[in-house]
This record gives sequence, structure tokens and C-alpha cells, in this order.
Amino acid sequence: MNTEQSKTDRQLEDQVTQALDNSIENLSPDIRRNLNRIRIEATEAKARPRSFLKYASVLSVAFALVVGWQLMPGSIDVHDDLFADLLQEVLQEDPEMLDELEFVYWMVEVETSGTL
Repeated sequence: MNTEQSKTDRQLEDQVTQALDNSIENLSPDIRRNLNRIRIEATEAKARPRSFLKYASVLSVAFALVVGWQLMPGSIDVHDDLFADLLQEVLQEDPEMLDELEFVYWMVEVETSGTL
């Protein structure tokens, strides 16, 4: 049954091709020229390199770099480390300084900036 189906399909395809060829022969020369010009333009458009692919590639690489840069672990903030160390040191000496966290933070800022 499959071979009969393919024979029927080929016969139908041949009939359609023949009918289309006959219809082209009956067209005026102007219409044939226009059809050929349009056919050439359509095939040339496919043959030209697509410049948007270049831009898409560049944008995707840039996007990957930005995302990669954002996902990279950041450097340790020295200011926060100093605050944690100083806070631990102050709390060991005077636990009541816990009430004065703003003062301790100010001490860290003064220590990191080097001015008083």
C-alpha cells in the first residue's frame, strides 16, 4: 500500500508541475521578467550573510560577561572585617559597649580613614 501511495503522490506531483509549467508558458514576457527578478532577489536574500547574527553574538558574549562578573565572589570588605574585629575586641574588654554600637562603628570609621 505504501508503494501505491508513493506512486499516486508522484503522479499528482508530476501533474501539478506540468500544469504550472504550462501556465508559465502562457504568461506575458513582462510578467515572466518580473517573476524571474523576484526569484533572483529572493535567492540572493538567503545567500547574503545576516548581519544581525553578528550583533546577536556580540550581545550574547557581552551578556555572558556581565552575568559572569556579577556571579563572581566579591572581595571581602575590609571595613566590615575591621568592624567585626574591633567589636569583638571591645566586647571582650567592656561588654557594656554593646549598647554603644554606633560609637564602635564610628571608631572603626575613624581607624580606617586615619583621621580623628
